[in-house]
Amino acid sequence: MGKTPELVGWASQLMRRQLEPRPRTSPDQIPAARETWGLNNLPHLATDLPQLGDNHHGIVLRSRHGRDLTVDVHIPKGKGPFPTLVYMHGGSWTLWSAAHLRKLCMQIAERGFVVVNVEYGLAPEHPWPWAVEDALYAARWAAKNAERYGGRSDRLYIGGDSAGANLTAAAICALKGDGAKLDEGDLKDVSVDVAGALLFCGVFDFPLLFSEPRTNAGTGFIETTWNLAYLGPNFVSVHRDPLVSPAYSAVLADFPPVYINCGDHDALVPQSLRFAKCLMDAGVPTTLSIVENADHEFLLIPEFVSGATGEFEHIIEWLRLQEAKIV
Repeated sequence: MGKTPELVGWASQLMRRQLEPRPRTSPDQIPAARETWGLNNLPHLATDLPQLGDNHHGIVLRSRHGRDLTVDVHIPKGKGPFPTLVYMHGGSWTLWSAAHLRKLCMQIAERGFVVVNVEYGLAPEHPWPWAVEDALYAARWAAKNAERYGGRSDRLYIGGDSAGANLTAAAICALKGDGAKLDEGDLKDVSVDVAGALLFCGVFDFPLLFSEPRTNAGTGFIETTWNLAYLGPNFVSVHRDPLVSPAYSAVLADFPPVYINCGDHDALVPQSLRFAKCLMDAGVPTTLSIVENADHEFLLIPEFVSGATGEFEHIIEWLRLQEAKIV
């Protein structure tokens, strides 16, 4: 499909129709928004999927308060064991599902990685820190069970896009002993050695959203969805908690190598710049990629973003470079 200039904005390009911004004024509007963003309106995210060695959908990791934490596991063709990537999807902590990122996860798996795509609990039904707990539990589950699916627990990476990038960084903070008390479940004693982190177009500093809001202020994303729905009515009190804003973490020096990317038109560019500086100041090997003429979630719409395919190749090259460094 060729580039379609008539579709303005990444969300319109992803939906294949022009969307008119409608600010959300209440978390009660989120269920209707989920229906709008449902896969029935995004069929292209479930077509032309790579052929892999195997796929396992809906594996239940644990159940609590009536909700199952599940993952999809995508296994490459060929003989393993393969390095393993635990992946957290985006969608403002409230809207999307693992299926929205299935194609991207399968594309990474096609390149020789077992990918564990996590279906974490969404807000407002499951507000912070529920999703962080799910991400943390999934990482420990993968460390314990990767070999059952052809993966390697000693080659474990964690990644995510947008809200999922935030959860990735927060989970690493939690693994290093930072942040609020969490419900860690029965795997709290499982050790996780993270080889690297992929952080795509993420949120890492909530206070910065207000001082450098770019195009998101007034849309209901910052005020209603990201704060009130995800963090709860007392959201300001947790803004600097490292499991909300990893930029404020005291354990950044313990982070593994990190790959951060963002489109240069993305409202979250200040977030990527800020967190990259925090990590580099802490001595963490950090790669920052700002992709030209790209907006939010550009990896999902390569037909509209000329640099998306090249950026995907850079990500794979970075992962392989980390593998080559591991003795």
